[in-house]
Amino acid sequence: MQRQSRDANVRQIEWALRHEQEISDAVTEAKIGSRGHTGGAPSGHTFVSDPTAAQAIRKAEELSFVEIEDGRRVEWPERWLKVIAAVREWCGQDSIRSEVYKKRYQGRSSGRNLSGSTFYFVLWEIRHFSLQAAAQAQVIRVF
Repeated sequence: MQRQSRDANVRQIEWALRHEQEISDAVTEAKIGSRGHTGGAPSGHTFVSDPTAAQAIRKAEELSFVEIEDGRRVEWPERWLKVIAAVREWCGQDSIRSEVYKKRYQGRSSGRNLSGSTFYFVLWEIRHFSLQAAAQAQVIRVF
């Protein structure tokens, strides 16, 4: 069992990092989903009855939420995917950060032995960067 942070934002970010594939699959499924029209009176948008136009609008719009297989609702999933991509890219710039990221969030390890203090210091750096990226993407509340 891995240690969890006491900070709710860190727990939320780490959950998203571990469930990247499920979030991505849910976004793809939601974008492909078939709805015949978009807009209308309650939403304040114009009604579009053309299925091709409706599909184009749906693919261009940012999703406000998706539900993944376990029933959990993910708010702003496309923003989360951008945060995850930024964290993965940043971690890829350094071999130790990359190793800690893979071990912690992807369950893979290259067999490199890191001391506990090194592992948790690098993990703190990854969490700190992730918090900054998530705050910038406006998927977590800072205050």
